[in-house]
Amino acid sequence: MIQRLFLTLCVLLLSLGVLIANVSDVRAQEPAQQGQASAASEQGGPFRVATIERRPFVMVEPDGSLRGFSVELWRAIAEELGRQSDFTLAPTFADMLAEVQEGGVDVAAANISITAARERVMDFSQPIYSSGLAIITPAEEAGLSFIGLILESGILIWIGAAVLILVIVAHVMWWLERGGEPYFRPWYPEGVWDAFWWAFVIVTMGGFENQRPERIGGRIFAIFWIVAGLFFISTITAKITTALTVAELESDIQGWRDLEGKRVGIAAGTVMERFAESRGINYRPTPDFMDAVRAVERGELDATIGDAAVSKYYVLHQSDGALMIAGDTFAPDMLGFAFPQGSPLREPVNRVLLQLFEDGTYERLRKSYFGAD
Repeated sequence: MIQRLFLTLCVLLLSLGVLIANVSDVRAQEPAQQGQASAASEQGGPFRVATIERRPFVMVEPDGSLRGFSVELWRAIAEELGRQSDFTLAPTFADMLAEVQEGGVDVAAANISITAARERVMDFSQPIYSSGLAIITPAEEAGLSFIGLILESGILIWIGAAVLILVIVAHVMWWLERGGEPYFRPWYPEGVWDAFWWAFVIVTMGGFENQRPERIGGRIFAIFWIVAGLFFISTITAKITTALTVAELESDIQGWRDLEGKRVGIAAGTVMERFAESRGINYRPTPDFMDAVRAVERGELDATIGDAAVSKYYVLHQSDGALMIAGDTFAPDMLGFAFPQGSPLREPVNRVLLQLFEDGTYERLRKSYFGAD
């Protein structure tokens, strides 16, 4: 009886030991799978880098190779760490960030804004570029054509008023001087035209050579018109200038506040989307930034918001003059490399970044893609 109990107890202890060993193996495998990047780093394998084309940060060449500010900066970091890099293009910006958050890659390199919301689910390197947001609109939205600006500004009303006043002055002057000063011919059409030209030259130049009224009434009226002309020309000039300025401002999108009532498209899951929501901007979400840009090019949208550096590069080098940047850069932010939360790469990458800042490598790369400040 005692032998049976002892044998049963031994079997139970042996089974418990096997169970504990299996559980330990499973737990040991989980961090190994989740921390593949760390293991790869220790073994010398290439870094897995998620990215997306965002010129000039990431540019896909015709042969499929990658270059760009973020790509070359990361390669310089990897070289200092003694490693190679395997880049994978994500279909959308949100997919790229999801890869980072899920630990499917070691790092993401593009134009990734460092935000508080993202910091809660992933880690970031030190800032690698200072950017912000910009508005892209069709090029014709930059302002009306000259004829359109004249029609929209109401300037024709002021020009018409000026001509009417000159016609009235011409009739009065001709009536006072007809038969007196030889310059003013006695016949109605020709004489009024002479007087109109006299009134126009007086108000614009302040004098009319040696031609002056001969009669008392004409001279008194001439004095009145010379003095009144000073106020007349200054008032008309001010009104026309104001009308043109107001018309130009009203016809442009100068900033994000001018997007009210416009057809705006913004890439989902981006800093631009969070900005639009925080400012109450009505927008149509698009899968990616480039989808919104192409919709603006096709005339389906009036504007989109994008990263300032990426937007300016696209407008200058890829839009063929069809698009423009409306207004100034706003909502400044910092860009960086993104890592899975708790990544062991963060510290060594930051140390290498500081080294590249100090030895001039970073500045040479920045100038090659963005030029001098």
